[in-house]
Amino acid sequence: MKKSIIGSLIGFFIVLIIDLLSRVVIALYMKEDILMFSYSNYPGLLWPVLLTFIGGFSSLFGGMFALTYGRINQVFTVTLFTTFILLLRYSQIHVLYETETILFPLLTFTLSLIAVFFAWKIIHKPKEKGSEFKTEEVQKDSTFRNEVNRPH
Repeated sequence: MKKSIIGSLIGFFIVLIIDLLSRVVIALYMKEDILMFSYSNYPGLLWPVLLTFIGGFSSLFGGMFALTYGRINQVFTVTLFTTFILLLRYSQIHVLYETETILFPLLTFTLSLIAVFFAWKIIHKPKEKGSEFKTEEVQKDSTFRNEVNRPH
């Protein structure tokens, strides 16, 4: 459980770092102020769309790290990481609701959830139920066959 919490937090910080670093790079490139939450205050349509897709991909990378690090209890890890992502994206929507169009934050919210789902599908490998029993049965069966087929 400890690894799940740490992995989820580090995955969440990966999402924050990638999102904030991309905003800093875009702001420096455009010679604009650094806007930590805004999407549509950048000139043109390219930058808000790019920030939206970066938000989705950062959630994929953060989720993959969290699920890899917290491999022992992946259900708890993905639940905790998804909770952190939901809080982050909802707070962005809440902050931007009155000041700009809500399309890009909602798309980022949706892409983030889809990215967490894809990270879950990529990393999660379900354990086969009864696999221990199958190997024991195969070993017993092969031992029995060897004893029966052994020349006396």
